[in-house]
This record gives sequence, structure tokens and C-alpha cells, in this order.
Amino acid sequence: MRGVCFSVIRCPTVSGTIRAFLSINIENHDLLAGLKRLQDQLDKDAAKLKLVEENNIHFTLRFFGDVSYSHVEKIENCLDSVHFDEFTTDVYGVGAFPTNRKPRVIWVGLRENEKLMVELKSQIDECLKTIGHKRERRAYTPHATIARVRRVYDRDRLGMNLDSLSETEIGMMTVNEFTLMKSTLTPSGPIYDVIWRKRAE
Repeated sequence: MRGVCFSVIRCPTVSGTIRAFLSINIENHDLLAGLKRLQDQLDKDAAKLKLVEENNIHFTLRFFGDVSYSHVEKIENCLDSVHFDEFTTDVYGVGAFPTNRKPRVIWVGLRENEKLMVELKSQIDECLKTIGHKRERRAYTPHATIARVRRVYDRDRLGMNLDSLSETEIGMMTVNEFTLMKSTLTPSGPIYDVIWRKRAE
């Protein structure tokens, strides 16, 4: 199935570029509510946290940065060759990069069928190599960022808080498409718009 383009989003800017990334978006309202409850359990007294807006939480597959409109079309045409089947997975557990004791990013991961998302990511990376995007060096860990750490007040307390949430069962998610997103940075936070979708077979 060919990807679906949302040309209304692709109005030329002065620079002729957009800030773009590939993602699997979370659209299940029950799951989003569960993620909000999880954010509420993060220890705000142990660190100054910037919570990700509920509707902006997503699993990133590839971050491009600023790309030209002509290259966006190349990305879309390339990714039309990616084929995958719909699958379900459970969003599970809290972790942090680089570690729970030195966190900069707090995220949720996957448990069931995590391998299928890794395989989808690998297929995407192989495709993108053909249009000049090198494979990312770090091994891919499927995750969705729920908070960013601005300042730590009590490292041990925050680490224990994250440890206590490491086996939290959050909810099920159906993966039936991935999207090319446009990110617009604003003083109040990023605004994400879908500019192209690739649906499962």
C-alpha cells in the first residue's frame, strides 16, 4: 500500500525546509490516559521535569532534523517500498537515558512484540540508506519519551522513583502505520503535524 500524503501541511516556508521525523503515534485514548497517570507518579520533588504533552507522546523511528521539501518527497517515495503487517504490543515499564541514576530523558518501553518494531526500524533504515541516510550507530531501543529532566534535586530519590516504575504495565497498542511528522518549535513547546502515512499491509 502506498503512503498517504497530506499536502495541505506542505506549504513552502521561507527556507524551504521542515524539521521532520518518523514515528509511531499513540492514538488509543485509554493508553494516553494511562501514560498521563504514569507521568503523575514521577517524583516532581526529586527533579525539575518537563513533561511531554499527552498528545505528543510517540515512538520515534528516525529523526531527520531540517530537510528540504524535495528531500521529503524522496523519503516518502523510498519508504513506499517498506512493507509490514499490523501487530499489537504492550507499553510497559519506565526507564531513563543514560541511566536511572543520571537521567536526562525518561521514557516508556515495550514488552510483547518489541522485536517487530525493531524489525520495522531496520527495514526503514535499509531503505533510507539508498537516499543517503547512514544507519544510526546506536542499537535501537523502542521507547516513547514522557519527560525530560531539567534539574535534579535528589539523585537517589529520583533513581528509586524510576526503579519503582520499571515494571509498570501501562496498556496495549496496535501498530498499523508509521508517519512522517513535521515538527514546529514554539516557545510553549513543539507542534507536530502528520505530513505522510504508511499503513500496514
